[in-house]
Amino acid sequence: MKLTAYILVKNEEANLANCLGALHQAGVPTIILDSGSTDRSREIAEQRGCEVERYRYRDHLEAFRYICAVRTRRDHLALVLDADMVVSRELLSEAQALLVHGNVDVAVAPVRMYWNGLPMCRGSLCPPKPFLFRGGAHYFGPLGHGEGLIPGTKVVVTRHALVHNDLKPFEAYLASQVRYAQNLLCRRALGKLSWRDRLRTTPFMMLVSPAVSYLLRGGIFAGKTGLGYALDRLIAEAIMYRQHIAAENVPVAKSLAIRVSDPN
Repeated sequence: MKLTAYILVKNEEANLANCLGALHQAGVPTIILDSGSTDRSREIAEQRGCEVERYRYRDHLEAFRYICAVRTRRDHLALVLDADMVVSRELLSEAQALLVHGNVDVAVAPVRMYWNGLPMCRGSLCPPKPFLFRGGAHYFGPLGHGEGLIPGTKVVVTRHALVHNDLKPFEAYLASQVRYAQNLLCRRALGKLSWRDRLRTTPFMMLVSPAVSYLLRGGIFAGKTGLGYALDRLIAEAIMYRQHIAAENVPVAKSLAIRVSDPN
């Protein structure tokens, strides 16, 4: 069964070489869906012999639909990765065999998290990741600021793990969290908040998320990587809550500004 890898890319020069290197070793033909990179991402991809396509990215939900349902035939497989993910030959071989010989459509892998380039032995909150798909169908629906598998999807979970190792600078992490917070505000305006979204409009997640990572998931035993990851979770939830309460106060701020500027 033919396999093609698709990587969603925008300014990923810090991560792309690692991702493509693993795919090259596994002999997987790779297509880069680039949504306007201004760094060396395209150059790195072309040096590795990858096909690079311009892609107008809206969200992962639409990207999965395009790759799995539109680009990939039913008798083909699509490997869909972000540029900060690395798939081993062992994981790929296992997942391919499960989809080819089993009555399943999607392979899901546990995620081995890295923090600041270092592997985390404990503390991760990252859920298992769907990454390999039988073509000809769309498997996702909206879930919070991301997407989730549609109930009833035939899924198999692998033994081998998918590596998540984002090497972009901290500023990029902050920018992504601000973007997620803006998405939350849009969902709130549309009345489409999930239960997890609603928790994020309170201080609850800002307190609980890093505590679960550091204490319940054992990040405290992972040294500086566990502490750094827990701090990142605190920052992410704090940005989410901060943007929520700031947006709530916008009408009040405008009203006060009108009163101060009105001479009457």
